[in-house]
Amino acid sequence: MSYYKAISAGNADTLAIWETWNGAAWIAAASLPTVTDDVYTNNNIVTVTTSQSYLSWNRSSVAAPLSITQGGQFQIDGANAITTQGIINGTNVNQGGYVSTYACVSRLSSHSNKLTHIGDCLGGGNNYAFGFWNGSVNDIDLIGNQIGGGANVLSCGLYNAVAATFSIIGDQIGGAGSTCTGIHNVGGAVFAIVGNQIGGGGGNGLSHGFYNLGPATFNSIVGNQVAVGTSSGFYNTQNITIPFIGNAYADGRAAIYNTISDAQVIYAGNVYNKLGVMAIYAAKIFLNVTPTTVWEFSDFGGNSQYLYGAGTNIGNPIPSDVRSGVTYDPNGTTTGTLAVPPPASVALNVPTDNTVGTLVTATTPADFIAALKLDDLGIRLGKCATTEEVDSTVAGYNT
Repeated sequence: MSYYKAISAGNADTLAIWETWNGAAWIAAASLPTVTDDVYTNNNIVTVTTSQSYLSWNRSSVAAPLSITQGGQFQIDGANAITTQGIINGTNVNQGGYVSTYACVSRLSSHSNKLTHIGDCLGGGNNYAFGFWNGSVNDIDLIGNQIGGGANVLSCGLYNAVAATFSIIGDQIGGAGSTCTGIHNVGGAVFAIVGNQIGGGGGNGLSHGFYNLGPATFNSIVGNQVAVGTSSGFYNTQNITIPFIGNAYADGRAAIYNTISDAQVIYAGNVYNKLGVMAIYAAKIFLNVTPTTVWEFSDFGGNSQYLYGAGTNIGNPIPSDVRSGVTYDPNGTTTGTLAVPPPASVALNVPTDNTVGTLVTATTPADFIAALKLDDLGIRLGKCATTEEVDSTVAGYNT
């Protein structure tokens, strides 16, 4: 691993703008930075017009002996489809507000093609220290997590200002600072997300995983929503419909929190309230219930109580173990399928249906006699004397 810093503004592909640390001093770079290198803007604007892979992207200050200056920015621009790779780190120095130039990486509005970023986008350690700022309406694919900063306020992992189309595979996680959200959206963007939204729980309790303040469209969110303290996994302020597939876990606030009365949540998954705090807070909630859906509530004593969807097996026997035609379960929607033969159809004395069979299946005289000996009638007949036995007894009395 090597450290690189820019010594002047220029294109990331221009070797002359880079110096590298040899362990004792900065020297002119012999090659461009790669996926094994930590790269710093060093208070210079580095323009990215082709795909670049670094270990990390940075605009922070670094103390001696590296002595790197805070500031500058990586700016994605041009007409090429670009793939960037590496961890994007927000700065460690206080910034002044919601301004794109305070982000470590800024995708300019003039970038007119698709961007793919592979790696996490992290908010920094000070105010407004955005990791990534998107200002282009063109498609963007993110593979990695977006995580709020660890200190101070409003250090978002990713800030979106426009109506781009996002495909995201990764989690959105709030940070330890105040209102340090994973993703902070104010644009009319379109989102498809596979990943969890997790509150950060720090600072003022508003470090939500995903903080939506724009008229966005959410085609799908597949993952869990988890509140931590009073930071929600997903916090929405717009009159929109949001579909979720996953599990929602409340804490000090709802895992999914809506401030608008007409916002709609469509949810498929389990919902876990906590001590009276609803996991989903919305005026309109539509549940796509499956046979495994469960909703956890608390009684006033703090004990968990559960509601189950129709068809949920909560300890009932399976249909093949219940007599055919018998309807059971709390909703009366399950019918047994076990066919039980009547005693008359079961071989003699064979156990069936809490009794024994009565069917005699003798095929020879010997079988019939044997069967009679087991039958009640056969037992009684067995106690009767034969003609020869009667004649012998009578003859005995006459002598």
